[in-house]
Amino acid sequence: MKLQISVLLKFLLTFGLLIITQIAMYLLNIPIFSIDGFADLFSIALGSIRFGISSTIAFLSLFIIFSLLPIPLRQNKYYKILCNFFYILGTNIILILNCIDLGYYKFTYKRITYDFFNYLGVGGDFKELIPQFARDYWHILVIFILLNIVFHYLRKAIDKKYSSELILPDAKWYIKNSALFILLAGLFFIGQRGGLQLRPLSIVHANYYTSSQNTPLVLNTPFTLYRSWGKTGVEPKKYFNDETELRKYFNPIITPTDNKTDSLFTQPLELGKTNVIVIIVESLSEEYTKGYTPFISSLAKKSIVFNGFANAKRSIDGVPAVLSSLPFLSEESFIISQYSSNNLSSFASLLKPYNYKTSFFHGGYNGSMGFDAFTKNIGYDNYYGRKEYNNDKDYDGNWGIFDEPFLQYMVRELDKYKEPFTSTVFTLSSHHPYTVPPQHKGRFPKGTMIVHETVGYADYALQRFFEEAEKKPWFKNTLFIITADHSAATQEKEYTTLLGKFRIPIIFYHPSLKHGINTNKNIQQADILPTAMAMIGYKKPFVAFGKDAFAKGDSPYVLYVNGEYMLREGDYLCKFNEGLESKLYFLPKDRNAKKDIGKENIELLNKMTLTIQAIIQEYNTRLIENTLVIKDEKR
Repeated sequence: MKLQISVLLKFLLTFGLLIITQIAMYLLNIPIFSIDGFADLFSIALGSIRFGISSTIAFLSLFIIFSLLPIPLRQNKYYKILCNFFYILGTNIILILNCIDLGYYKFTYKRITYDFFNYLGVGGDFKELIPQFARDYWHILVIFILLNIVFHYLRKAIDKKYSSELILPDAKWYIKNSALFILLAGLFFIGQRGGLQLRPLSIVHANYYTSSQNTPLVLNTPFTLYRSWGKTGVEPKKYFNDETELRKYFNPIITPTDNKTDSLFTQPLELGKTNVIVIIVESLSEEYTKGYTPFISSLAKKSIVFNGFANAKRSIDGVPAVLSSLPFLSEESFIISQYSSNNLSSFASLLKPYNYKTSFFHGGYNGSMGFDAFTKNIGYDNYYGRKEYNNDKDYDGNWGIFDEPFLQYMVRELDKYKEPFTSTVFTLSSHHPYTVPPQHKGRFPKGTMIVHETVGYADYALQRFFEEAEKKPWFKNTLFIITADHSAATQEKEYTTLLGKFRIPIIFYHPSLKHGINTNKNIQQADILPTAMAMIGYKKPFVAFGKDAFAKGDSPYVLYVNGEYMLREGDYLCKFNEGLESKLYFLPKDRNAKKDIGKENIELLNKMTLTIQAIIQEYNTRLIENTLVIKDEKR
């Protein structure tokens, strides 16, 4: 029995170390989570134990099986070394993955899944950033080293106390050890699948234990990684068999018919005459505009301003939402998925038939996050990156060219274009490791968070961009759209709620706007494209998962986080998980979506659930069938 006890103790040791990293996840990211008292904490703990047991068994499976096999060979010195290797390897993989997410989670609000490795492969900048991440997150490296020290000494202690004695196997030995193997293998199998329920434990089951805001505390990264491993593509859904019924709840075909904004300008914006520039500011949470962006705040006073929400938490997902009205609604980012070469509408593809010149600017490495290939696929003719800038004197040492000189470069390049044109720029300076050019050190308020100083610099870079652009003849004919790729770390209570964490600016500015308008209307990134097209008088139908913000009714907001779909319509939020009951929340009184009021509002719950299902069906079907554009639309 010594061997079996040793295996059980080693399993408990690894499991215990995993639980410590789970606790560290909470302690290092307290503002992100919202735990309601002891009952919620207890439920999270139970869930964490269940998921922890499953992933620990999965990653120690080779060690467990090889160690318990009822064969004499397990007493062999080299066989023992092999088993020990599997144990150390499995434990370290668990610790490495969970420790990585201690720092990475705050950028994505989701545990790492399989697509993370594809994400690393779409740019040439990751290897250059490893030393910087190691410096900034040294405390996580210390945690990993300390856990390994504990692991080493306790593992040695177990081996010393329960070292197996030499046994000459006989029939009785085979029977006894075979029975123990079957018993323990069965228990480990049940533990790995999460119990005796019909379906094995999956990521979505974390929602049984707590609200979606806290599910990352229930989940662990080894679990989310192996459960999503190798999964590519989306599954076809058939919630509706009748297309007419489907269209009652969601129709992705946008047909601008009436320009409702003509009276807002001294003269209506015209298709074929109005240039369109989309400015995507890296990691610009709405919270940062309350004191750290004086220029953006001043521009907003003479612009059309919405309450903006991001459709995702990563740049690679935010860009398709902004440029193509394609929100993030699956486990894998569109840009790195098998559908990345699908036809897709965008500012460029829709405007190009009207003689618009098209360009995309990003000061990072060419190929970073696959933006060069993606933007070419959706119709942008010219790509300007670090390579085209061709002056590493302005390189920030991490991501690419500092915002100020790169935005000045953009003005010069656009000045070479014949109007009309549409162009997009994606800035990069307000991103970890938050580097400010040496000549601007001490110029911007450091604030209370490390990001605040670089946000101030990004705001200054935009001010300089507009100062230069105002001198150009094309400026007066240009619609400027300012938003963010996603939100970033926040600290004010208003922005740490379930949806508050996704708040970003969405600003429309044109020099001929009569006066500033703060609409107080909630819109999402996916609404930007259809809103802009309606403003400039575009009349043809196109596919979009957002809507014109000036159209009647609320703009629905759809979000996919940790395997859960969320839909906001007005003051209500509906959560939908495949195979689970939908839930409904009243946000004005329940900002973190804790109290399900679905049973008291069955009709509304059913309607919102059907809307989510319609969106999912359209999204999955159009990805699979490559029908994200109208058939006769040119790319």
